[in-house]
Amino acid sequence: MYSLLDQIKTEVFHSGFVDEVARHVHQDEAAVRVALHRWCAAILAALSRYTDHPLAMGRIFEGLISFPDVSAQVYAALIGEGAAAAPAIRRSEVLLEQLFAQRMPAVQAAVAQGSLVSPAASVQLRRIAGPIVLGLLSSRLRKGELSVSGLANALRSERRHLSAELDPMLAESLGIALPFVEEEALPPQTVGLRWASTLGWVVALAIGTMWMAKQCF
Repeated sequence: MYSLLDQIKTEVFHSGFVDEVARHVHQDEAAVRVALHRWCAAILAALSRYTDHPLAMGRIFEGLISFPDVSAQVYAALIGEGAAAAPAIRRSEVLLEQLFAQRMPAVQAAVAQGSLVSPAASVQLRRIAGPIVLGLLSSRLRKGELSVSGLANALRSERRHLSAELDPMLAESLGIALPFVEEEALPPQTVGLRWASTLGWVVALAIGTMWMAKQCF
């Protein structure tokens, strides 16, 4: 599946959008682009930490499936926190506060330091990146009619792309060890062969031990 990070970079964070955001937050355009990318990666990485926790995934799914629609009109309104973007911003802030919890200050600082934007701008950029990431992920859930397990698989598939975006400082702020890559799942027959091979070694070891015992006694 087309990476969500790639989709955001190509469809949302084009030059015109980033330039307008930079003027709004009074920061360098290149620094703002980096900060927006880092926020998107941080949000997806934090979500994907719970792929093996069904209860947490269920709660995340419930928060995403009912997330407000985020259209091109909303993207523009996010910059000035206009009325069209208000529902998405409110929902995003609630979900991100729950997601990052006590790590939020560290993540905000890591985004600011790694992109060279001011701490205040980092907060403003979170309020732009958050609704975009959550809105697009919500749209994918609805269009693909994904279940909770489908959401978990979608987030797992993002990890290879996230590994290129997470530098050590940002990963540390999230409590994530690098490299942040999901181990490839083995096909059932491969798993069976692995178990059969292990069992064979155990049996062979047991037979060898019994033979040596007979020789000694």
